[in-house]
Amino acid sequence: MYDYPVIIHEEAGKFVSSCPDIPEAVSTFEEKNEVEEKSLQAIIKALSLYVEQYRRIPEASIPAERQVVVKMPIQVVAKIALWNAIQSDGIRVAGLARMLNLSHTVASRLVDFEHNSKIEQLEAVFKTLNTDIKNVTRSRSWIVLPHGGPEAGFYVERLIDELHLRQTDNMVIGAVPLALSKVKPHSLDYWLRSRYARTPNTKQATAAVINQLMGTGYFDRCESVDPETGRNVDSIVLIKPVQ
Repeated sequence: MYDYPVIIHEEAGKFVSSCPDIPEAVSTFEEKNEVEEKSLQAIIKALSLYVEQYRRIPEASIPAERQVVVKMPIQVVAKIALWNAIQSDGIRVAGLARMLNLSHTVASRLVDFEHNSKIEQLEAVFKTLNTDIKNVTRSRSWIVLPHGGPEAGFYVERLIDELHLRQTDNMVIGAVPLALSKVKPHSLDYWLRSRYARTPNTKQATAAVINQLMGTGYFDRCESVDPETGRNVDSIVLIKPVQ
């Protein structure tokens, strides 16, 4: 979610890295093996600009094959998630300080990317906000099953692999509250129930799952022809191949 891919090129005998998701993060270095260290420093410095300018920090894009990915330290990831959370709620640092009963200085450090805040302190902040770091930093390719328990879900790449096996780019949604034997075997509903549901009667193909699939950027919603009935039905279609 916040592990950023970077682009490396040579320029005037040196290496230059840039981050498409954080355009302000540009670094120059002499040895190619410095790419992760220098890119990380540049990204962290650039993130401070987003806070100064009250801008939301973008999520990382999906990297291309063999592209260098800069992994953010957990403290940095937590601060990004915290900053975006308060941005979404229209809260500024002063409001965060009041909410947490902290001084403005201490609250400012919680979103200062160059200050080494303790992870325990950040976890306490998320608890106050009724969430946790695990939830807000989960990979966007992870699809949560809303009725399967806190750890129930799958990576969207598993569904894409299934479509490849079927030699198709779309799948009927087919969410129906019936036993597994009544669900169309070529539908998303059947695929979810047969692999991830706790019981065959659990209705897992919910609107929440569909919305998450749309949010990955891999899928869109469409109408397709049901191979059994020949009728137009609600479907999902793969619109972007995995890099």
